[in-house]
Amino acid sequence: MALPGRFAVWRFNWLANHKLVSGLERARSHARGVLLDVGCGAKPFESMFRGFVSRYLGLDLAGSPEVGGVRLDVVARAESLPIRNGAIDTVLAISMVNRLREPRLMLEEARRVLRPGGVLILELEQMAPVYRPPHDYWRFTRYGADWLLESSGFEVIERTALGGVMARVGLSLIGALNRVNRGPTRVITEVPVRIAYILIQVTFELLDRVWVDPGEVISHLFVARRR
Repeated sequence: MALPGRFAVWRFNWLANHKLVSGLERARSHARGVLLDVGCGAKPFESMFRGFVSRYLGLDLAGSPEVGGVRLDVVARAESLPIRNGAIDTVLAISMVNRLREPRLMLEEARRVLRPGGVLILELEQMAPVYRPPHDYWRFTRYGADWLLESSGFEVIERTALGGVMARVGLSLIGALNRVNRGPTRVITEVPVRIAYILIQVTFELLDRVWVDPGEVISHLFVARRR
């Protein structure tokens, strides 16, 4: 995911991505020292943490389609980190825990590599379509997420709800348009689809601000401290 501009409403999934970016802009004040981005993909968030951390390390699987041409600092699975105990100050994990068969193993590893009092910045999805099946396993309510973090040795210090049911509806429409805007006909569909993106995303962004239900959110962004 490339970081969207705050007003880049013609971009695919801006409706969700700009909410995540806004949440991370608030959460990054807790980051410090050496940061490990678990499931970093193409490191889209590296620039956001510049000036907040002393070093930014990206970890992902070799051959992950999300990585592209970016050089990884660590190649490993999130459930088995080749890093010594207490070597990391901040762990970042965005849009990846849902794709792990055993998410608690990842959290236990994050706790192990964090120094005492180290910080985990974690996104857990609650409403989202299946992504790259069959490796998409979980959705988390706020209460399930709280229990998972606390039982894995973390203290939740900040929690942000990202998006609501109206944003979810808008994203479904955007996803349908994106499936149309592919293949050899894209030279014809590109411009009208981008115009439709603008209309849909602006409309459902406004609706999302009016129609607020704390039980219906796209995802939760947590800041948690290692106990």
